[in-house]
Formats: sequence, C-alpha cells, structure tokens
Amino acid sequence: HDRLALAGIVAELGKSGPDNKDIANAMRDFGFRSRDNNDEIIAKNAALYFDSDSEGRQMGCATPQTYLQHLNDIDPIVEVPDAAVFVARTSFLFRGLGALLQQQLHTSKRWSKHAHIALEEAGLEVAPYRLGISASK
Repeated sequence: HDRLALAGIVAELGKSGPDNKDIANAMRDFGFRSRDNNDEIIAKNAALYFDSDSEGRQMGCATPQTYLQHLNDIDPIVEVPDAAVFVARTSFLFRGLGALLQQQLHTSKRWSKHAHIALEEAGLEVAPYRLGISASK
C-alpha cells in the first residue's frame, strides 16, 4: 500500500498542470494529515517533500527548512507516515546535490514514469488510483 500511495503522489505532482486537490487527496491516501486540512498547503508540502523547493525560494525562503516552517505556520502537518520519511529525505539529498551542481531538480518529474508503471502494474491509473488505498490504515 505504501508503494502505491507514494506512486499516486508522485504521479499527481508529475502531471502537467497538477491540481492541488488531487495532490492533497493523494497525500491523505498515503496517511498525511494536517491541522486544518488545507488542500493548497498540503499540496505545497507534497511538492516540497517529493519534488522541489523552488516555490519557497521564489517566496524568499533561503532554505527548504524556512519554507517548511512557513507552510507549518499556516497549516501544520500533524501526521507523517513513516514510509514517507525516507523517500522525502532521499528527495532532499538528490535536490541538494543538484543545487551544488547549480541544477534545479524536480524529483517527481524524474520519478513520475516509475510511479505510473507501479500504478499500471497494480491495475490503477493516476486519477482513479484513489480506490480506498490507504497506506497507514
């Protein structure tokens, strides 16, 4: 379940013109919970954890940590599934390496084809993957 739930998030983030509600729902399916259940902030957390911190830099946040604090000031994440922690850390490491090489990496763009393969192998598609799959329940 963790694998498919994460694949759903990455597939949603990797879409051209991603939708905050779909991304937030994918995050909830994985087990993420926030205090106020704000779709926009949950989606921004998804992008920060699994794609890029470019929006934070555009807002003037010097580091991903200051952007995370900004998001948490608005609607704090109160539950993070254990399985998400390692993947998010890996995403941050890849992006940190990219930053040192002066490259802006979007990890979900790199991982989305693998996410689609995982969903297809399970007989699911990007939007319809939300069939009651819940990683943390």
